[in-house]
Amino acid sequence: MLKKCDLSKKTDDKTFADKIAPLQERLGELQRQLRDERIPVIILVEGWNASGITMTIQELIRFLDPRGFALSSIGSPTDEEQKHPLMWRFWNRIPAAGRIAIFARSWYSRALAENTDGPGWETRVDRAICSINRFERDLSDDGTIIVKIFLHISKKEQKKRLLIRETNPLTSWMITKGDWDFHRDYDAYLPVIEEFLKKTDTQYAPWTVVGATDANHTVLTSYTTVVKTLEKNIPVILRRKKLGTKTKLRFSPAIVPVARRFAAPDLREKKEYEARVFAAQKKVRDLQYHIYKRNIPLAIVFEGRDAAGKGGTIMRLTHDLNPRGYSVMPVAAPNDDEKEHQYLWRFIRNYPAAGHITIYDRSWYGRVLVERVEGFCTKPEWKRAYTEINEMEEEFRNWGGGLLKFWLEVSPEEQLKRFTQRETDTLKQWKITEEDWRNREKWDLYGVAIDEMFAKTSTKYAPWTVIESDDKWYARTKTLETVADYCEQLLQ
Repeated sequence: MLKKCDLSKKTDDKTFADKIAPLQERLGELQRQLRDERIPVIILVEGWNASGITMTIQELIRFLDPRGFALSSIGSPTDEEQKHPLMWRFWNRIPAAGRIAIFARSWYSRALAENTDGPGWETRVDRAICSINRFERDLSDDGTIIVKIFLHISKKEQKKRLLIRETNPLTSWMITKGDWDFHRDYDAYLPVIEEFLKKTDTQYAPWTVVGATDANHTVLTSYTTVVKTLEKNIPVILRRKKLGTKTKLRFSPAIVPVARRFAAPDLREKKEYEARVFAAQKKVRDLQYHIYKRNIPLAIVFEGRDAAGKGGTIMRLTHDLNPRGYSVMPVAAPNDDEKEHQYLWRFIRNYPAAGHITIYDRSWYGRVLVERVEGFCTKPEWKRAYTEINEMEEEFRNWGGGLLKFWLEVSPEEQLKRFTQRETDTLKQWKITEEDWRNREKWDLYGVAIDEMFAKTSTKYAPWTVIESDDKWYARTKTLETVADYCEQLLQ
């Protein structure tokens, strides 16, 4: 892509003035349409140092309503960002419906800067490319328009610009030793960037490489690219919203069979129950410190039928944990802000940092359970979610995170018993709602969704563990002992 780019192209001032004005006006119109149709947009401008990224973005935003876009200038990661996977910081910056997110450099610059040093860098870069393609595909599938521009200049032109900036008192602060180091390695980086662009030039997020030697040509081509991309994709997204889309399973993980309908043994002796729970709690507490020292993030997911005992089990799990080292994320229906983003956004934002434990009381699996059964999302959306979830979990595990997924299963008879107890106990009435009874009437529909969820998301890197929960003592004991065993394996 870079080799074919004509770096000699120029645009004279008159031609530029004649062509840029209608494009500026059109971009303003498109921004208003995007707002009205609630379509999110990502515009990222990448390129060599001194290729004109700031100048190009400055011109692009000149005629945009500043209330409708946010600009992110991406540099080295913060201390908090270093504790999370590469794409976490960018999930935090994706636009809400109807808004535009503009990136002056993006996940591409960071993937190269953070993965090309040391042995095995080729593998790390390939993994980053896979993560980027999945990230952009998930956003595109959800209705986000992605515009990617790369500004290309020659090594000679780059040196000329670096020298001009360095000798100007007003801009000399912009040039660092790192800029000159990168310049000296221009020829080494050229094929790496070329390969990076080729492997991320997708149908849903194609690249436009702009020969950026001439400022007029750079701005005009960038404007044209943005306007044409929006004009092409807005009707497609509106049509997709109206008609729906077919969903293909793009990812076929190694599935681990899960059986969930079988009786659990009772723990008849309270002393045995208390002794085993106490021992497991102490063991998990000790392991928490090792996880912290090793900077391992751990996510523990709790899903299950209503009244299956998730709350009580989580309380026993956290009983002896250091409160500064874990957090519990209770998941309810998404709020207005969360509805404006891709559905995984609110969960990825709450990923555990390195050395931290996050416990999810319900999770992203709501997309293929309650949202599916209750019709809160479309069929293409929940069918697509199996792939999105599997890939998200795989990337978290590849980054070094631990992931435990528990399903707490109760029989319909035991659930009815607990519902009745909650209604008659004044201390527990807050636990029972009309929604619980409505969900119970759809027991079989939820059963179909649960079985399909197991069939498509119990993978070798993130299998489901079923907790037979008619006996609460047994359920709590099995859960805590499973967490302890998993943490030991994670630390090996």
